[in-house]
Amino acid sequence: MMGLGNGRRSMKSPPLVLAALVACIIVLGFNYWIASSRSVDLQTRIVELEGRVRRAAAERGAVEMKKNEFQGELEKQREQLDKIQSSHNFQMESVNKLYQDEKARPAWFSS
Repeated sequence: MMGLGNGRRSMKSPPLVLAALVACIIVLGFNYWIASSRSVDLQTRIVELEGRVRRAAAERGAVEMKKNEFQGELEKQREQLDKIQSSHNFQMESVNKLYQDEKARPAWFSS
């Protein structure tokens, strides 16, 4: 039993089909080479960007620590300023009271 068509003719591939297959293989190989190159470039860029992100995160952490340190220092200085202001107010009240007491005394009572 014979298959479809002439057995002898199916053994030979026409040169046009063979050329088309070779062209397809060349095009696929070229596309693979381009895709592979792009993939390597993109992977390199991803690694660079990840490094930038890590450095930025580290810098941000350092800035946050400095900010917290400065806020703590600012809070201490505000507390000191409040104490100085309170002390000043107390001294002013004392001087004012002393002045009022002196003013309230009769002139003949002064020494």
